[in-house]
Amino acid sequence: MTTTTPPRIRVDERVMGAGTTVRFVLLMVLLLVSCWNVMGGITRRAALRTGFDHYGCLFAAGGDPFAGSVTRDTVAMTLQRSAYQACLDRYEPPLAWWVTLSWPVLLVVVAWALFRGAPAWRTRRGRVVPLAAVDPDGTILRLVEELAAVAGLSRVPRVVVDPAAASTGAVVLGSDRRPTVCLHGGLLARRHTDPEGFRAVLLHELAHIRNRDVTLTYVTLAVWWAFVAVVLVPAVVVLVRSAVSIAPQFQDVQVPSVVRSFGLLGFLVVLVYLARADVLRSREIYADLAAVRWGADRGGWAVTTPDPPSTGWRRAAGALAELWRTHPRWDLRRRSLDDPVVLFGVRALPLFLTGAAATVITSQARQEAHAANAGWADHAWVLASAALVVGVLGVSLWRGVAHAVLTSRRVPSGVRAGLWLGAGMAVGELVVDDVTSFTWLPARPWVLALVVLAGGAFAWWATQCAHLWIRAWPGRTIRPPMLLGLAAMCLVLSAWFEWWQRTGTLYAAGGPFDTGGFLQSSGLESIAEPYRSLPAKVLLETQGVAGQPLVLPAVATLWVVPLLAWAIGPATAPPGWMRDATGGGAVETDGEGVPPLRRVLLAVLLGGVAACAALAGAMAFLHARRAPEGLTILDVVAYCGWILVALGTGAAVAAVAASASAGRYRLLVALVAGEAAVAAGCAATFVLASFDGCVPPLGTLARTCDWRPEVPWPLYQLLLGPALLLGAVVAVVAVAAVSAVGAVRRRPAWRGAAAPRRAPRRPVRPVHRAVAVGLLCAVAVGATVAAGVFRAGNGQDLDDRARGHEPAITEGRADAAAGLAGPPVSARTREIQVLAWHMYGGEELIKRFMTGAKGFSGLLAAGRGEVSESRVRPFCEDFGRVARDAGAFFRVPEPRAAELWKEFVAQVEKTGRTCGQAVEQSNGRLLERSMSELVGAARLGDAVLARTKAVAEEGDIR
Repeated sequence: MTTTTPPRIRVDERVMGAGTTVRFVLLMVLLLVSCWNVMGGITRRAALRTGFDHYGCLFAAGGDPFAGSVTRDTVAMTLQRSAYQACLDRYEPPLAWWVTLSWPVLLVVVAWALFRGAPAWRTRRGRVVPLAAVDPDGTILRLVEELAAVAGLSRVPRVVVDPAAASTGAVVLGSDRRPTVCLHGGLLARRHTDPEGFRAVLLHELAHIRNRDVTLTYVTLAVWWAFVAVVLVPAVVVLVRSAVSIAPQFQDVQVPSVVRSFGLLGFLVVLVYLARADVLRSREIYADLAAVRWGADRGGWAVTTPDPPSTGWRRAAGALAELWRTHPRWDLRRRSLDDPVVLFGVRALPLFLTGAAATVITSQARQEAHAANAGWADHAWVLASAALVVGVLGVSLWRGVAHAVLTSRRVPSGVRAGLWLGAGMAVGELVVDDVTSFTWLPARPWVLALVVLAGGAFAWWATQCAHLWIRAWPGRTIRPPMLLGLAAMCLVLSAWFEWWQRTGTLYAAGGPFDTGGFLQSSGLESIAEPYRSLPAKVLLETQGVAGQPLVLPAVATLWVVPLLAWAIGPATAPPGWMRDATGGGAVETDGEGVPPLRRVLLAVLLGGVAACAALAGAMAFLHARRAPEGLTILDVVAYCGWILVALGTGAAVAAVAASASAGRYRLLVALVAGEAAVAAGCAATFVLASFDGCVPPLGTLARTCDWRPEVPWPLYQLLLGPALLLGAVVAVVAVAAVSAVGAVRRRPAWRGAAAPRRAPRRPVRPVHRAVAVGLLCAVAVGATVAAGVFRAGNGQDLDDRARGHEPAITEGRADAAAGLAGPPVSARTREIQVLAWHMYGGEELIKRFMTGAKGFSGLLAAGRGEVSESRVRPFCEDFGRVARDAGAFFRVPEPRAAELWKEFVAQVEKTGRTCGQAVEQSNGRLLERSMSELVGAARLGDAVLARTKAVAEEGDIR
């Protein structure tokens, strides 16, 4: 007995956009932004007045960028905010926006010149000849005209011949509007022996023109060579000069930064070349398929090639070499003519390169925007980077899912693709300066694992959304739901990018997780005692994340987009777009376009009950701990924290219950159930809290029974946004745990066994389904809007109540804060700090005083006891100004010198005050006293200089 395997359905590769154009655009944006950042940084360093790069003011303030301590640098800048800003304005002012922006403009100009000039150079006389020179009877020209008509070209391209080229191929030069087909000499010789192969080559090249590959290919090449000339070569020269000029005592701290700068340039070279080669390989297969569709003989691809290596290391070496080629292997091209599955695969390399490119673009653009005082551009760059990533990842996922559904293959989960994307983003962080500066690795390298996991979760959600919509969409074209899915992906990824750039990078670089505790311990702000408890810390941190503009809309998108597919219902017949994609081939539908909504609603109900039970237990716990003297603010804060815990518990229970019984769309079901459970839990626990006091063992905020909705209402206004965010995070973690347990317990099934068919479900009326979906969507949108309104009205109030007032910055507080910010700095770093303090204003202040003191002493000596008050008054006023400027300046970043500086400032102020009183009262004795005080101030000034010189000698940097 024999069995026959049904033939695989062949899917038209044009069913969805290829996504290669977006990948070309991604490369262009990467090169332009890198040019802006690299050359802008070189220009800014060249414009600085001192040799401290852009860290001079930070060193002068007592910061230590060598140690990579974000907390130390934050304390140093914040405690001396006014002095630091004045230092930046004077010594490190931002360049005019057009100065740095002129570099990418120059890059575009050079690229345009190369794009226009390269085709003319390659088709110059002496290298190529017109077609008429080798085709006197016009046979080849007529064939080209015929094939151009078959390809649907509006006009026949120019044709030239390169007689010196022995290969049997051809190439298209120029642009899409003015293409030139260059036939190689070997191809003309092949025309007589293999006319069908000659025809196939022509159709392949015409397909490149029809697919509009020419302009993108040569623009990319022109921009790359312009980048080499304008950026790469000058940057390497500057970096080499910087590397060889590093002082020996600075090598261990500056070498990581220099190596990272070289690594960034090398990373850009590898990234651009690999990404460009990968895109060109895909475009070659698209051109092959178009040529065959227009009648090209498949024998034209029957090229004899050596067998691929069979041993492990040879195969790995061959696969690595394949990544650098711009043309795919001939065996892959032949297989793709029958089944172009390679064009629908979700491959690791493009996603890794995309993630790395997105990180570099976002980081560099953000640095340049801040350098130009254009912080408003942060949101624009975040959205642009997210759109580019989604244009690559989203299209790839949708194509892969559609191909798997149409060919009855297993639909990929998307997790692996997302992990590769996240790995690219994490590696990209290691070559930019967001999380490292003068160190090899960030202070917390493990935080980068969050980037990898976030990429996996994001692609998992996007893949399931694509699968759900592809199964459910009944339309003639799949473009509307695909555009909706891509827009949703863009919003969610933008929210992640914004959080990571603002907060995640600080965590990775060593920033404090407990912001309130750090502010209190460092002396930056005063945090009220009740707000230092663990519940308050969690509440403040989650509210800070939820308060970012894109976070809550992104959370709502996570469950609204799949909910909209529920309104359509299960597919009962293949839609028109599926029939078109398969050329009328049979496509199986199993009637499971969407999972049953009834189970989700039951899980939501269970989650609401769990939230109420958790809050009741918390209320009993708080009641037992309540002090006899009455309710305190600490009790209210703890109550808020327990409400948040109760809502998170309800979301977890609902997510586990819904995902445990789900099949294909486990993550989507968990998100819908978890977020809806948060909303239901808010309503249920609000009712429970409003009746606080009616059950004596649960009395927390009240002792008597009554309906008091006005008591918990302000609390829920604060908690709604953090609860929605927490619900999404808990749902993802819960479904990941359920999936992991299921994967461990699942037994491998026999591949030959047919999957058991599910029992048909009782159909749900469309009206009932639409009402349920509409209600859930209304809850999602309403809760998001309400949380935003509440945050705008009350969120800042909570911050104000928590932070109290900003404390006065005293020397003692500053010293304590510096000690809390990290370990003691080395003698070398201390010397750099003192040297920067001198060069960035400290020495100038002492010289100002010394010059005034010399003039004042000379005036008194020349007057011999009789001096005009009008001539003395300017000196008195000048001493006062010096004292005020010195008091507003940085404290000396060395303990003993700082004490001397404090005494010096006080003595100068006293001198100016005594001098002024002497002038006002015409009192000679006061004038003599001011002179005596002046001598003391001069001695203190000399002592400051002597101490700082000693510090320099200890640091061994002269």
